[in-house]
Amino acid sequence: MATFSDQGEAQVETPVEVSYTVSGGTTGTQPTFDGDPLFAGAYVQQGPMVHFDVQVDFDNITDFGSGQYFVSLPTNAKYAKTFRDGCLHDSSESDRSYHISGHVDAGSNQVLLFTTDRQGNRIYDFAFEDGEPVLLTTADNFHISGFYISE
Repeated sequence: MATFSDQGEAQVETPVEVSYTVSGGTTGTQPTFDGDPLFAGAYVQQGPMVHFDVQVDFDNITDFGSGQYFVSLPTNAKYAKTFRDGCLHDSSESDRSYHISGHVDAGSNQVLLFTTDRQGNRIYDFAFEDGEPVLLTTADNFHISGFYISE
């Protein structure tokens, strides 16, 4: 948003990164933690445009639960949106990274998470859950980010 000084010059407000409390879990049996979940969220908002970033560390997880994982946005999305800027870091002996994406419905702030995996010669999106794409360990972590229009 622009404002004008006494001399008529436009002054543009600089957006600020703001932390927010991320909620998350699964569509089935909820994960359990030894302490508070290690979820970190931040966003920058300019008018209705929002950029969010969520970091999830599994260091203190005691049970990964069952079902598809989800995380929350800082505000409800005005439109349905798919985010493709995410990554699961698997710390197993292969030390690989896997694509993480998410989908939010219009009017919601819950992002269902997906991973990309191969079936035969084709690549598909699968629900991100323990065992897809890999069995998770406490040394693993993931992050997802993206832009959307806030309600």
